[in-house]
Amino acid sequence: MSPTKLMHSRLAFMRLTLAQRGMSMMELMVGLAIGMILTLGMFTMIVSTSQSFRVNDDFSRMQENAASTFRYLSDSLRQAGFYGNAMDTSKIAFVAGSAVATTTDCGSGTVGPTTNFALDFATPIRAYMNTTDPALIINPLTVNAAFPCILQSNFSAGPAGIANPNPILVTRGASGFRICWSIVAAVANVSPACSNTPSLLTAQPNYTTTIYLQSDPYQGLVFYGTDYATLRAGATARKYPNGVDMEMFEYRAHVYYVRPCSRPAGGAVNCTGAADDGGQPIPTLVRQELVGSAMTEVPLVEGIDLIDYRFGVDSSNPADGVADFYTSTIVTATQWAQVVSVKVTILVRSPNVNIEYDDSGKVYDLLGDNASAVYRCTNSPAPACNYKRKIFSQTIQVRNIAQRNGA
Repeated sequence: MSPTKLMHSRLAFMRLTLAQRGMSMMELMVGLAIGMILTLGMFTMIVSTSQSFRVNDDFSRMQENAASTFRYLSDSLRQAGFYGNAMDTSKIAFVAGSAVATTTDCGSGTVGPTTNFALDFATPIRAYMNTTDPALIINPLTVNAAFPCILQSNFSAGPAGIANPNPILVTRGASGFRICWSIVAAVANVSPACSNTPSLLTAQPNYTTTIYLQSDPYQGLVFYGTDYATLRAGATARKYPNGVDMEMFEYRAHVYYVRPCSRPAGGAVNCTGAADDGGQPIPTLVRQELVGSAMTEVPLVEGIDLIDYRFGVDSSNPADGVADFYTSTIVTATQWAQVVSVKVTILVRSPNVNIEYDDSGKVYDLLGDNASAVYRCTNSPAPACNYKRKIFSQTIQVRNIAQRNGA
């Protein structure tokens, strides 16, 4: 091979070698550094977005739980004292011979009446608090003796250091659903024509064990659905002047309180402790309600840490149906009959624990007086300080009592 050709071959080999050479160590390190910065930025954005989503989700769920709490309580308080067309609660009576007159539900020797606690018509609303009545100290150790329908392990008295934490609220009254509404005449000045009331009544679910109320302005009657045929045949049923039946309403009694958990471990009916709710017990607003004629515990809203009631009392003489002052220290039956509105304040907790969140520096003053109902998570066992919280408040009118007082 000639020298010229040999030189050309060497140059071609050098070009091929240079073309196949990889990245230098410096280039590789620079590339890795840029990639790590971009990856770190991406992960930071993902974590930030995830945290923001969790925060927004927690606050949204707290707002939803607060709205649900006020909806349940509003429905009960606004219906409390509603007994159909009756204008005087003292004129409501049990049907003679009906088993409803001997029903024992959630009353006791401490919380009277022992028999027909749910049917105490004279007291449409009442709360039981730790310091309202020295003779009635409601806490987990005494609650079952006072209210036989409430299990000791299913009652949360609330955090220590707060006056009247998580009281028990009782409301009584009929629902607003008229059994014979579907056939009430829509013509002006024409009386309702409830001519087929018995068939409408028997069409109601579980009517045989459900308690109903029928009343005119002067007298009301309470009975089981199975009693009505005899009641009607005996001319005791309440009727309009034209002889047709008055409307009937399902009777309701609600007992509200806070339970230490939402879902007891192992499918139990009672809260068992730290194993409930998958190891993170969630305080839950529940109520005892009449299902048929038996008081049954029904869970309503999760995450209710603390609840406070202030009762608006109409002390005017004569009464005008408007609250003159708000208090939590009502004792006598006369005062309960003057309650025309209720201010409900709740402390709602986020549903999930967040180990990155610390609530220990916050103080939640439910009443704004820095004394009566001040919550600090440091007064509760861990991980109480790893939850977000928010205070909500609403004033609800007890319309039926207010209407009677204002009349």
